[in-house]
Amino acid sequence: MTKYAVLDNSILSKLSDTPKPFSQLFVRDISAECEFIAKSEGSKREPFRILDRRLQALRKLGVIRNVTGKGWVKS
Repeated sequence: MTKYAVLDNSILSKLSDTPKPFSQLFVRDISAECEFIAKSEGSKREPFRILDRRLQALRKLGVIRNVTGKGWVKS
């Protein structure tokens, strides 16, 4: 299990066939988990960068996709 498992599960639970923009994903539990990961990495980056990183990783795995201009959906 990777350090991103909780975050990935939270992201996937929020997504469906209806596009969801980044701003609607970076709330409550996801933003808290991103802050936790950023602190544990000792990173000076903003926590929203962690979410962006995971969205791109899940996209590359083919689990999710981006509907241009509308948001993220499950593949």
